[in-house]
Amino acid sequence: MHINKPNTVLTPLGIGLALSLLGDATLYAVLPSPEIARQAGLTLAMVGFLLGINRLVRLLFNGMAGWIYDRLPRRPLMLISLGIGTLSTAIYAFGSGPIILTTGRVLWGLAWSGLWIGANSMTLDISNDLNRGHVNGRLQMWFFIGVAVSSFCGGIFTDLFSYRGGLWVSTFLSGVGLLIWLRYLPETRPEKHKNTPILKEDPTKAGFPWKLTLSCSLPFFINRVIFTGVLGSTTILWLSQFVEDGSLSFNQIAIPLATMSGTFIALRVLVSIISVPQVGMLSDRINRRWLVLAIVFLIFGSGGLVLLAAQNIWISILGVILAAIAGGSIPALIPAIIGDQVPQYQQGRSLGYIFSFGDLGSAIGPPIALSLVGIISLPSLFLGCAVLLILTGLFTGVLALQEKNHFQKIEKPD
Repeated sequence: MHINKPNTVLTPLGIGLALSLLGDATLYAVLPSPEIARQAGLTLAMVGFLLGINRLVRLLFNGMAGWIYDRLPRRPLMLISLGIGTLSTAIYAFGSGPIILTTGRVLWGLAWSGLWIGANSMTLDISNDLNRGHVNGRLQMWFFIGVAVSSFCGGIFTDLFSYRGGLWVSTFLSGVGLLIWLRYLPETRPEKHKNTPILKEDPTKAGFPWKLTLSCSLPFFINRVIFTGVLGSTTILWLSQFVEDGSLSFNQIAIPLATMSGTFIALRVLVSIISVPQVGMLSDRINRRWLVLAIVFLIFGSGGLVLLAAQNIWISILGVILAAIAGGSIPALIPAIIGDQVPQYQQGRSLGYIFSFGDLGSAIGPPIALSLVGIISLPSLFLGCAVLLILTGLFTGVLALQEKNHFQKIEKPD
């Protein structure tokens, strides 16, 4: 099916993704609170494990999902994935204790492998060399809208309806997303690729782009360790440094910490929503995605983390804004690079491997962060993350120099 207007796909796709995230975002927003962790039958150490286990299991699922998406229609796979995701949220609401909740997180890992690799595959289907960065940026924009809305609603649902009641509301809304996809989500896989033969030989013998895939995997891994893993799991702890008695007062109105955490995550993500399509469009215009990626790491990422470590709340919030630009842009630029340089019948598998590195980073980020906060201060943790971002920026800078030489070689014969 040829899609003339990306919005025909991106709008229902984005709405369904946003609704699917409600259960996961609620756990990230409120479970690090010791009181809510006790309601779920968990210790704080177990919370760190639980927030990361779904990403660990995706190390197994991503490669399989990418292989399948390279060979089968997208739409039915997406519907199945969202159904599994809805079931996982129902398990969070119903269950208690580490065994049942771990089962739910494993199912969510399976679901998100299908949802995210499928969404990126659909986006590459409907984009071209002239707009790939922008269209991928718009997918990321929808993803961050989902994170913002789900984080905001997750915190409020918890305060209004209790921990379990809020999760039941999230389960219902995720089911609504499935109905929307049944009605409005089209198939995007090009007709000419529907009969692509399955490659039975070793991927290396088939010319699989391992060097490019691994080069993209490193910055994606660091991005997930820091922005999804560390910052995502410590937001409520970071905010607690600046409040007293578990709430923040504005005009004599006390805002509970859980609502404030969810709201702040949402506000932070709004910055990514605004910035990521623009960064993607910039990479389209100058045709230098690695250069843009290096700038994002060195200026916005590392600079933001340094400011985030400040003890002044307003300086720290400025750091969050800069870091949010980096955290949103990196996941948009990497798939665009794959779309530029990898054959379509290998894109799903390449994205699967890259996302596996990202999921490894997201999996180890929360337990590392929540373990280290008992040993070092949060500002020290953030400064250490800034160092990692600088080193990664230098790595992408080297690739940007090679990218420049590559384009010069292409343009020289003309």
